[in-house]
Amino acid sequence: MNTLFRCFLLLTLAGYFTISGCSSQLKKDYVSQVAPIIPSDLPTEYGTTRGKSPCNDRMNYIPDPEFLDHTPEKKILVNIHYMLSEKVKNNFDETDGYKFARQIIYHCNEYLKDNLKMSLPVGNDTPQLPLRYSYKLDKDLSTPDGHAIYFHRDDDLYHFNGTRSKDKNYGSREVFKKYGKKKGEVLNIFMMEPHLDSLDSPTFQITGRGVAFGDWVKMTAVYQSTRDTTISASGAKLVYGRYAQQRTLNHEIGHCVGLGHSWRKNDGCDDTPPHANCWGLTGKPPCDGKAISNNMMDYIPVAQSVTPCQIGTAHMTMSNKKRKVRGCLLKTWCTFKKSKTIEIKQDHEWNAAKDIEGHLVVMDGATLTLRCRLSLPKKAKIIVYPKGKLILDGATLENDCGEEWEGIEVWSYGGDKGEVVYHNSPSINNARNKITVL
Repeated sequence: MNTLFRCFLLLTLAGYFTISGCSSQLKKDYVSQVAPIIPSDLPTEYGTTRGKSPCNDRMNYIPDPEFLDHTPEKKILVNIHYMLSEKVKNNFDETDGYKFARQIIYHCNEYLKDNLKMSLPVGNDTPQLPLRYSYKLDKDLSTPDGHAIYFHRDDDLYHFNGTRSKDKNYGSREVFKKYGKKKGEVLNIFMMEPHLDSLDSPTFQITGRGVAFGDWVKMTAVYQSTRDTTISASGAKLVYGRYAQQRTLNHEIGHCVGLGHSWRKNDGCDDTPPHANCWGLTGKPPCDGKAISNNMMDYIPVAQSVTPCQIGTAHMTMSNKKRKVRGCLLKTWCTFKKSKTIEIKQDHEWNAAKDIEGHLVVMDGATLTLRCRLSLPKKAKIIVYPKGKLILDGATLENDCGEEWEGIEVWSYGGDKGEVVYHNSPSINNARNKITVL
């Protein structure tokens, strides 16, 4: 068989084609058998040796701006429910609700995409990193709009009474129990307005707020606080407009992905400084500083900044199979996409759980260390080049979609042999071939 054709055939069968590894000078014995090397004295920083796991460290989930493909973007599936009174129009209805639902999700994603520089502490150098997650409105072909947008008329459950109301129901789960759709698969968003009696009161203040329950949220006063103007206050541009409550929705979904209120000391992140949570600067303590917060998890006008630690927290939460919000993710990692192949060209340590969408290739001269869970789609494989090394340090390799993935291929060329190193009892689950030596 012609040597070049043989090389092309091997790479094509492997499902990963590249010209760079093939040459007309290849010898007949370029494919040799190489067994995985399992040294007993490999030093470890993590794993069972020291009794702590890097997989539970939120800092390990922060996207590396130089290797963003190592943190595939997560998409949270959402639907929207408008709760209406049976008596009068108190909320968006079918005449304007469909458009508003699509637009508020769009504007929420724009806020997430445009991660502002932190305003606190004054003079900070906190990096602005991409969040690598967004929302996607679920489809429902049974609705006139084709999207998962619903309208419910219910005089018992349409309203949201806050913490100061004698008839408070902000913590009630009844609306989700009765009207929730695709529970555990889609994050349900309920648009609930103040009680009609409250709106009739001259002393009632309309305030947008929300509450999160892990895989569903409540929002209130979105309809009542809708405006069509852009205003400025305290020198900051405030985009109220029709989609003002995008900041509140991002805040509540932020709770779903594991984020706490960032003005407090116990939110788990050192890059979110505690502060007085001032809505604006008043010139009097404690709101007499040089700046107010703009963090998404604070109660402030411009909530459009998310710190690296917060981003890491969100991805750690979404990677955890025990967290409710993971069930609401669009399972992009279940469909193989060759274009999403990740090439490891220099030494890397993956100390976080990941869900990838294509092949994983350890190139010549590179070492990749895996210490956590890694999910690969059907048809995907891990390829270790002849001068590459894969270290499985307590890692779990799997397909998280109930299917088989292809397994690990160890390549060799002449005297150069790829290596797979086991340490701390790694697991290779539901692979068609755990290790194939080529």
